[in-house]
Amino acid sequence: MKDTKHEIVQTATQLFNRDGFRNVALKQIAAELGISTGNLNYHFPKKDDLMPAVFEQMDAEAAEMLNKLRAYPDLKSIMEQVSIFYEFQLKFRFFYLDTLEIIRAYPQIAAAHKEFSMRSMRHIRATIDYCVGRGVFRQEPFPRAYDFLAHSIWMHAAFWLAQFAVLQKDCTSQEIFVQSLLGLLHPYLTPAGLEELPIMGSPDFSKII
Repeated sequence: MKDTKHEIVQTATQLFNRDGFRNVALKQIAAELGISTGNLNYHFPKKDDLMPAVFEQMDAEAAEMLNKLRAYPDLKSIMEQVSIFYEFQLKFRFFYLDTLEIIRAYPQIAAAHKEFSMRSMRHIRATIDYCVGRGVFRQEPFPRAYDFLAHSIWMHAAFWLAQFAVLQKDCTSQEIFVQSLLGLLHPYLTPAGLEELPIMGSPDFSKII
Protein backbone atom coordinates (compact mmCIF):
# COMPACT_ATOMS: atom_id res chain seq x y z
CA MET A 1 0.00 0.00 0.00
CA LYS A 2 1.39 3.40 -1.00
CA ASP A 3 1.97 6.01 1.69
CA THR A 4 -0.97 8.20 0.67
CA LYS A 5 -3.38 5.27 0.63
CA HIS A 6 -2.07 4.14 4.00
CA GLU A 7 -2.60 7.62 5.45
CA ILE A 8 -6.14 7.69 4.05
CA VAL A 9 -6.91 4.32 5.63
CA GLN A 10 -5.44 5.39 8.97
CA THR A 11 -7.32 8.69 9.01
CA ALA A 12 -10.57 7.06 7.89
CA THR A 13 -10.28 4.56 10.73
CA GLN A 14 -9.84 7.35 13.27
CA LEU A 15 -12.85 9.26 11.94
CA PHE A 16 -14.99 6.11 11.74
CA ASN A 17 -14.11 5.44 15.37
CA ARG A 18 -15.06 8.95 16.40
CA ASP A 19 -18.20 9.53 14.34
CA GLY A 20 -19.34 6.11 13.09
CA PHE A 21 -18.82 4.62 9.64
CA ARG A 22 -22.02 5.94 8.06
CA ASN A 23 -21.50 9.47 9.37
CA VAL A 24 -18.13 10.11 7.69
CA ALA A 25 -17.93 11.42 4.12
CA LEU A 26 -14.92 11.22 1.81
CA LYS A 27 -14.63 15.02 1.76
CA GLN A 28 -14.35 14.96 5.56
CA ILE A 29 -11.48 12.48 5.35
CA ALA A 30 -9.78 14.60 2.70
CA ALA A 31 -10.15 17.72 4.85
CA GLU A 32 -8.68 15.93 7.85
CA LEU A 33 -5.69 14.90 5.75
CA GLY A 34 -5.30 18.32 4.15
CA ILE A 35 -5.66 16.98 0.61
CA SER A 36 -8.21 17.64 -2.11
CA THR A 37 -11.26 15.42 -2.49
CA GLY A 38 -10.05 14.73 -6.02
CA ASN A 39 -6.73 13.43 -4.69
CA LEU A 40 -8.57 11.11 -2.31
CA ASN A 41 -10.92 10.00 -5.11
CA TYR A 42 -7.88 9.01 -7.18
CA HIS A 43 -7.15 6.33 -4.60
CA PHE A 44 -10.73 5.59 -3.52
CA PRO A 45 -13.37 6.75 -6.04
CA LYS A 46 -16.22 5.85 -3.70
CA LYS A 47 -16.61 5.30 0.01
CA ASP A 48 -17.52 1.70 -0.75
CA ASP A 49 -13.99 1.30 -2.15
CA LEU A 50 -12.49 2.57 1.10
CA MET A 51 -14.19 0.25 3.57
CA PRO A 52 -12.58 -2.95 2.14
CA ALA A 53 -9.16 -1.29 2.39
CA VAL A 54 -9.77 -0.38 6.03
CA PHE A 55 -10.89 -3.93 6.75
CA GLU A 56 -7.85 -5.32 4.93
CA GLN A 57 -5.63 -3.41 7.35
CA MET A 58 -7.70 -4.58 10.30
CA ASP A 59 -7.67 -8.18 9.08
CA ALA A 60 -3.89 -8.15 8.57
CA GLU A 61 -3.35 -6.87 12.12
CA ALA A 62 -5.81 -9.43 13.48
CA ALA A 63 -4.02 -12.28 11.71
CA GLU A 64 -0.67 -11.04 13.03
CA MET A 65 -2.13 -10.84 16.53
CA LEU A 66 -3.42 -14.43 16.38
CA ASN A 67 -0.13 -15.70 14.97
CA LYS A 68 1.79 -14.16 17.87
CA LEU A 69 -0.34 -15.75 20.57
CA ARG A 70 1.61 -18.21 22.65
CA ALA A 71 0.91 -21.83 21.72
CA TYR A 72 1.52 -23.06 25.28
CA PRO A 73 0.23 -20.29 27.56
CA ASP A 74 -0.02 -20.19 31.30
CA LEU A 75 -3.05 -18.48 32.78
CA LYS A 76 -1.23 -15.19 33.29
CA SER A 77 -0.29 -15.01 29.60
CA ILE A 78 -3.90 -15.80 28.66
CA MET A 79 -4.95 -12.68 30.54
CA GLU A 80 -2.21 -10.74 28.74
CA GLN A 81 -3.57 -11.99 25.41
CA VAL A 82 -7.04 -10.83 26.41
CA SER A 83 -5.61 -7.36 27.07
CA ILE A 84 -3.98 -7.31 23.63
CA PHE A 85 -7.31 -8.12 22.00
CA TYR A 86 -8.97 -5.36 24.00
CA GLU A 87 -6.50 -2.79 22.63
CA PHE A 88 -7.11 -4.15 19.12
CA GLN A 89 -10.85 -3.60 19.56
CA LEU A 90 -10.32 -0.01 20.63
CA LYS A 91 -8.13 0.64 17.59
CA PHE A 92 -10.96 -0.53 15.30
CA ARG A 93 -13.78 0.49 17.59
CA PHE A 94 -16.17 1.44 14.78
CA PHE A 95 -16.15 -2.09 13.35
CA TYR A 96 -17.16 -3.70 16.63
CA LEU A 97 -19.91 -1.13 17.10
CA ASP A 98 -21.27 -1.40 13.54
CA THR A 99 -20.46 -5.04 12.76
CA LEU A 100 -23.89 -6.10 11.55
CA GLU A 101 -24.34 -3.05 9.33
CA ILE A 102 -20.90 -3.51 7.76
CA ILE A 103 -21.14 -7.25 7.06
CA ARG A 104 -24.60 -6.79 5.54
CA ALA A 105 -23.25 -4.16 3.17
CA TYR A 106 -20.01 -5.97 2.26
CA PRO A 107 -20.36 -9.76 1.70
CA GLN A 108 -16.62 -10.25 1.20
CA ILE A 109 -15.93 -8.62 4.54
CA ALA A 110 -18.64 -10.79 6.10
CA ALA A 111 -16.90 -13.95 4.87
CA ALA A 112 -13.46 -12.83 6.03
CA HIS A 113 -14.74 -11.73 9.43
CA LYS A 114 -16.56 -15.03 9.88
CA GLU A 115 -13.31 -16.90 9.18
CA PHE A 116 -11.42 -14.77 11.71
CA SER A 117 -14.15 -15.36 14.29
CA MET A 118 -14.10 -19.12 13.72
CA ARG A 119 -10.31 -19.15 13.93
CA SER A 120 -10.50 -17.21 17.19
CA MET A 121 -12.93 -19.75 18.68
CA ARG A 122 -10.70 -22.62 17.59
CA HIS A 123 -7.75 -20.93 19.29
CA ILE A 124 -9.77 -20.43 22.48
CA ARG A 125 -10.86 -24.07 22.48
CA ALA A 126 -7.29 -25.29 21.89
CA THR A 127 -6.10 -23.10 24.77
CA ILE A 128 -8.76 -24.58 27.05
CA ASP A 129 -7.71 -28.11 26.09
CA TYR A 130 -4.10 -27.26 26.84
CA CYS A 131 -5.11 -25.86 30.23
CA VAL A 132 -6.99 -29.09 30.99
CA GLY A 133 -3.87 -31.05 30.12
CA ARG A 134 -1.82 -28.86 32.44
CA GLY A 135 -4.23 -29.50 35.27
CA VAL A 136 -5.28 -25.86 35.71
CA PHE A 137 -8.73 -26.43 34.18
CA ARG A 138 -11.18 -29.10 35.32
CA GLN A 139 -12.04 -31.99 33.06
CA GLU A 140 -14.96 -31.14 30.80
CA PRO A 141 -18.02 -31.34 33.09
CA PHE A 142 -20.39 -32.46 30.31
CA PRO A 143 -20.09 -33.16 26.55
CA ARG A 144 -19.18 -30.05 24.52
CA ALA A 145 -19.10 -27.87 27.63
CA TYR A 146 -15.83 -26.34 26.49
CA ASP A 147 -17.15 -25.75 22.98
CA PHE A 148 -19.89 -23.68 24.58
CA LEU A 149 -17.37 -21.92 26.81
CA ALA A 150 -15.14 -21.06 23.84
CA HIS A 151 -18.13 -19.64 22.00
CA SER A 152 -19.23 -17.66 25.06
CA ILE A 153 -15.76 -16.17 25.50
CA TRP A 154 -15.63 -15.16 21.82
CA MET A 155 -19.14 -13.70 21.96
CA HIS A 156 -18.41 -11.81 25.17
CA ALA A 157 -15.25 -10.29 23.71
CA ALA A 158 -16.55 -9.56 20.21
CA PHE A 159 -19.62 -7.67 21.42
CA TRP A 160 -18.07 -6.05 24.47
CA LEU A 161 -18.13 -2.52 23.03
CA ALA A 162 -21.57 -2.88 21.44
CA GLN A 163 -23.22 -3.54 24.82
CA PHE A 164 -22.24 -0.08 26.01
CA ALA A 165 -23.89 1.51 22.98
CA VAL A 166 -27.08 -0.43 23.78
CA LEU A 167 -26.93 0.49 27.48
CA GLN A 168 -25.91 4.06 26.61
CA LYS A 169 -22.87 3.85 28.85
CA ASP A 170 -19.25 4.70 28.22
CA CYS A 171 -16.71 2.28 29.61
CA THR A 172 -13.24 1.73 28.24
CA SER A 173 -11.79 0.02 31.29
CA GLN A 174 -9.39 -2.73 30.30
CA GLU A 175 -9.47 -4.00 33.88
CA ILE A 176 -13.23 -4.58 33.79
CA PHE A 177 -12.94 -6.30 30.40
CA VAL A 178 -10.29 -8.71 31.71
CA GLN A 179 -12.11 -9.33 34.98
CA SER A 180 -15.41 -10.04 33.26
CA LEU A 181 -13.76 -12.69 31.09
CA LEU A 182 -12.06 -14.08 34.16
CA GLY A 183 -15.53 -14.51 35.62
CA LEU A 184 -16.34 -16.89 32.76
CA LEU A 185 -13.20 -18.94 33.41
CA HIS A 186 -13.30 -19.02 37.20
CA PRO A 187 -15.84 -21.88 37.66
CA TYR A 188 -13.65 -24.19 35.57
CA LEU A 189 -10.34 -23.54 37.35
CA THR A 190 -8.81 -26.25 39.50
CA PRO A 191 -7.05 -25.38 42.80
CA ALA A 192 -3.81 -25.30 40.79
CA GLY A 193 -5.42 -22.89 38.33
CA LEU A 194 -6.66 -20.61 41.09
CA GLU A 195 -3.16 -20.54 42.52
CA GLU A 196 -1.56 -19.77 39.17
CA LEU A 197 -3.88 -16.99 38.10
CA PRO A 198 -2.69 -13.66 39.43
CA ILE A 199 -4.91 -11.99 42.02
CA MET A 200 -6.63 -8.99 40.51
CA GLY A 201 -8.30 -5.99 42.06
CA SER A 202 -12.00 -5.33 42.35
CA PRO A 203 -13.02 -2.96 39.56
CA ASP A 204 -16.20 -0.91 39.74
CA PHE A 205 -18.70 -3.07 37.86
CA SER A 206 -21.43 -0.50 38.53
CA LYS A 207 -20.18 1.16 35.35
CA ILE A 208 -21.67 -1.64 33.28
CA ILE A 209 -24.41 -3.21 35.41
